[in-house]
Amino acid sequence: MQFPSLFITGTDTEVGKTVVTAILGLAYQQHGIDVGYFKPVQSGAKGFIPPDAMFCQEILSLKSSPQELCAYIFEPPVSPHLAARWANTEIDPMYIKTCYKNLKKKYKVLLVEGAGGLLVPLTKGFFMRDLVKLLDLPLVIVARPSLGTINHTLLTIECARNSGIEILGVIINRAPLEPDPVVEDNIKSIAIMGKTRILAVIPEVSLEKKALLEIATQINLGGRNAI
Repeated sequence: MQFPSLFITGTDTEVGKTVVTAILGLAYQQHGIDVGYFKPVQSGAKGFIPPDAMFCQEILSLKSSPQELCAYIFEPPVSPHLAARWANTEIDPMYIKTCYKNLKKKYKVLLVEGAGGLLVPLTKGFFMRDLVKLLDLPLVIVARPSLGTINHTLLTIECARNSGIEILGVIINRAPLEPDPVVEDNIKSIAIMGKTRILAVIPEVSLEKKALLEIATQINLGGRNAI
């Protein structure tokens, strides 16, 4: 099985990309892969401490500091383009690519976590989807299980495919522990209508490393694995 560097996006904000990225990192580590984490743009960083990078750095026991795992760090919890404007700066995609390449020298593979979804703007006319293309990475889409997810996920899949982005598959996050026919139909519909693989169905889980490790052992990057 190949373990490539990946770009992790979401169908929306707050779908659990960071936790899923950490779980993927643990799954890689369990296969002996030297995996790192990269957050191109982190907003909502109180005191300029990047929360997503800090979480993954701690869970994956990475040698780099949270700040080293980010290209841009902004305090306001807003869209990257607006955070940059308020900071009187402009996000440079090529600088992000340089940071990615430099970090790639320290780790065999990198898990790159985007901000929000594919059409989150970084600058005028440059979106997160364009960054995925610039870094030339396969995509993992994190989606929620509930009502509305079919539309959001299929739109994300369509956006990626129209942009020529390779989609590795979809991970359904925060699925209910008890059987739910609506959720099950949502998952099947995304797989069939989106013509994509469901890589995992992850329940609401404790953020402790032990719990995340248990989930990581069940991740199957080759196809559907309903946890």
